Amino acid sequence: MLEITNLRDGAILDCTHGFEHDNMLEIPVQGIAPANEVVTVNAIPAERCDRNFSAVVKLTARVNQIEVRSSGYYGERTLTITVLWDKSSFKRYNFFFDDCCFFLRWIALNRPKSIFDEMFLKRLRHIHELYQTKFTLNLFYHDDHHDFSIADFPADYKSEFQSASDWLRLSFHAKSEFPDRPYQNASAEVLANDFDLIYREVCRFAGAESFIPPVVIHWAITHPDNFPVLKERNVRCLTGGYLNAKTSLTEEHHSAVTDIGYHYEKDTAIYLSHKRRLYDRFNDLILHNNLLCCNYDDIESITQRFAGLEQNPSQTLSLMSHEQYSYADYMNYIPDHLDRVEHACKLASENGYEPIWFNHGLLGNDAWEK
Repeated sequence: MLEITNLRDGAILDCTHGFEHDNMLEIPVQGIAPANEVVTVNAIPAERCDRNFSAVVKLTARVNQIEVRSSGYYGERTLTITVLWDKSSFKRYNFFFDDCCFFLRWIALNRPKSIFDEMFLKRLRHIHELYQTKFTLNLFYHDDHHDFSIADFPADYKSEFQSASDWLRLSFHAKSEFPDRPYQNASAEVLANDFDLIYREVCRFAGAESFIPPVVIHWAITHPDNFPVLKERNVRCLTGGYLNAKTSLTEEHHSAVTDIGYHYEKDTAIYLSHKRRLYDRFNDLILHNNLLCCNYDDIESITQRFAGLEQNPSQTLSLMSHEQYSYADYMNYIPDHLDRVEHACKLASENGYEPIWFNHGLLGNDAWEK
């Protein structure tokens, strides 16, 4: 047997995992191999003690391979894993809202002087002013609750959206809310057409600079065969629930894999529940687990989730919610929904996390692009 025990294929590593220098990250590699065999790690002789081996490896690129070789009288074995170096990493968070369309309908019907006269956007701007939070609003093309389409949204506010694009972005979510799980079995052509439809509308009424590729699609599920559609449209990261995700207000959490995770297997879901992020080298995508969802987590729960970071720290956090819970005419309206959002952003700031967009650089870190 030849096995690396402290790292897995796709691990995303940073200064918290080893010793970082200007041009390298030194990390320990530990594992097991037959006791009577010679082991090297990236051609470096490993230290041996019984079946255990250890070595220090230097990562020098964004994507790195770690190759372990063992050699003995019964032959040679090779094990290679791929890991990412989150160079010059810092604590940071991404915040997105799913199912967005209510705010656009209100503006289209009421034609206020400013988009920030609308209740939802006004509160988001207030939170941004307090904590510099960057928000992504993932759009439906059609609002099934009011029979409104974003094609009916005027272009009169384009310059205002453009001016706010340093902290407020719009993105694709789905053509409409219903039926549920629209891309679970959809063809690549359907997904591509719906994505492009919303992209064109956003460019029309808010400008191309207001669009950002999404980090999730409706229900966080589509077959991996459709990933090329997303990759071609510059998607770099996919967030989801992956394990024990709550999918309704009345649902109880349970120890089972949910399918809000793009068909990834259980061991991947479990890993993400602990480590939060993982690189899928087969699809060149980063997977990220959500820390919380404000329409499911109340203020006490949000506080507990941040407190849990002391035992399970992470350099990156994914925070989210759903827009419609902010509106009194929605059947599941939550009066303190936006208070929860503000509380989450406040705690992120107090815990030293900076607001970013996951789709920029490596989860909001542009060190490799400088």
